[in-house]
Amino acid sequence: MKRHLVLAALLTLTPLAHAGSGNAAPRAVTPFGTPKALPANALVRPGQTWVMTGTAAGGERISRELKLSAQAPEWDDGWDFEADKGLFSWQPEDRLIIATDVLTGMTDDTDIHMCLGMVEGSGARGVLLSGDLDTLQSYIPKLDAATDEPRNADEFVQAVRKAGVAAGTCTLTLKR
Repeated sequence: MKRHLVLAALLTLTPLAHAGSGNAAPRAVTPFGTPKALPANALVRPGQTWVMTGTAAGGERISRELKLSAQAPEWDDGWDFEADKGLFSWQPEDRLIIATDVLTGMTDDTDIHMCLGMVEGSGARGVLLSGDLDTLQSYIPKLDAATDEPRNADEFVQAVRKAGVAAGTCTLTLKR
């Protein structure tokens, strides 16, 4: 999971730098031009609304609805959805959902909440990273060291905190 988590986090952060700039976020490129079909029993689907709740490392409580676009997702070792407030990536092989919420326009002091959640049943639990783009990108080397092979969300949270990342906790649930 380690290599995929860091790569997924980097890929999720990169388009945020373009958000709000008037340019559309870059789309994922499918290797060899062959799209992989979303499974019929997929946990995450276009048009869904997910709720990200949690507590940031500094104690701030958050609750955000993330509405996924109705368009088909892009495949790149998982499915990347555009959401109304950020990006939403489902990595089924790693049992991971990465959800971002950009709280203001994309400026140097933009607040971003990023939930890196391990899938548990029909939702996900994990770590909540908060800050501006530079702060979140500075966590990547520490995440690389922390995310070897956690068996569950609790182990994941402990490993990330032990690595020195200022992380809160988050939950992602499908709004019914």
